[in-house]
Amino acid sequence: MKRLLKYMLVAGCLCVEAVYANLVISPTQMYLGDKARQRSATVVMEATDLTEPKSFEMSAYKWSQNAQGEDVLEPEQDILINPKNFVLQPNAQQVIRVGFSRPLSKEEMAQEKTWRIVFKEIAPVVEEDALQFLFTISVPLFVGKQDAIQVTATPRYQNDHLFLEIENHAASHVQISSISILNQQKQPIATTREMKYLLNQQKHSFDMGQIKLSDLKNYILKLETDKSEQAIELKMKG
Repeated sequence: MKRLLKYMLVAGCLCVEAVYANLVISPTQMYLGDKARQRSATVVMEATDLTEPKSFEMSAYKWSQNAQGEDVLEPEQDILINPKNFVLQPNAQQVIRVGFSRPLSKEEMAQEKTWRIVFKEIAPVVEEDALQFLFTISVPLFVGKQDAIQVTATPRYQNDHLFLEIENHAASHVQISSISILNQQKQPIATTREMKYLLNQQKHSFDMGQIKLSDLKNYILKLETDKSEQAIELKMKG
């Protein structure tokens, strides 16, 4: 009996390109800026060591976050994707164009809006029960003005763990990729590499582990983000 069995993997990355089991996606973030009034952006999927073709279906979702900082995705019909479906052959690449049917107005571009563009692998029909590893890969699309990074860090303790609540006060996103607590000698005493997007006015608590700080003013936070190649430093509130 023919059956379709699938395992889905949702992936995201801060780097310029990302590799997922013989598939390379570049870039891993798409932007439509407020200056050039672009209509579209492109993303490329490349097959590196595939032994057989893979089929994909493209879709777009409006992306927001709730009060708990969890991602909320709603189907979006106004985003144009070309092609919507494609077959990726071994050692080949596919260019996908994503955008709008018209240039967005200055007013529409005044504040960032966010979407997720999803690559969903279509399962082939198999002759018998089998576990197939299929991919659902999500790439963010950021449209509109990009603000400079504006974050604050508020510490709290819970079950002997130090949590840092990072809040994004900017009108556009920031992606946190690393947080380190530095002592007065600028040496890291705690680090987390939890990767998290904070959309505008959103916040998230990062677990820094079992660490006790005697005096907050003696420590500095070092954050690595997608807003700059250089890490930023800031003091904790409280």
